[in-house]
Amino acid sequence: MGLNIRNLKKGLEIKINKCIALLGEEYASLNYTIYFYENREKLLKEQKNKPDMKAEQYTQIFNGETETAGVTIGEMGRIKIFLFLFGDIKRDPNEIISLIGNLYHEIRHAWQNENKLFQIEEEISTIDGNLDSYLKLPSEKDAYRFQEEQMQKHGEKILEIFGFNLKFTYQLKPEIRKVIYP
Repeated sequence: MGLNIRNLKKGLEIKINKCIALLGEEYASLNYTIYFYENREKLLKEQKNKPDMKAEQYTQIFNGETETAGVTIGEMGRIKIFLFLFGDIKRDPNEIISLIGNLYHEIRHAWQNENKLFQIEEEISTIDGNLDSYLKLPSEKDAYRFQEEQMQKHGEKILEIFGFNLKFTYQLKPEIRKVIYP
């Protein structure tokens, strides 16, 4: 079946699919649906009418000190990407890199779930106050390393897909790197 995309304008959907294709068939064929949230209202409506996350997860996304731009819900085969937390992805290459890096991170979690990795790991619903504990989880270390590796490998091609011809170097934020690579 492969990854499906929901709630995205066609032009952006095509670009996102091209970025996902860079990861190869092993990732593009995951049996997950990626839901994009262009505005807060859509997520608020979901929270009120048909929540599929814990209340504290919604609070973290809306009001958290630490930004949560994506979530993977393994048991439901869903990835959620919160576009409203990104700046101008039409004109700002840094925001594109941030978006796709986050997407790759969540796709790696989907891959972990389908391959039954890290099944007995504790769950941290909110990152605020728990950032180090969250980053030290084996699944997060793996996903962040994958994110950095893939963005270093494909970053310039990703920017090209979005219409930019730029050279750049990708690296995770220092506060993440110090925990991921002790």
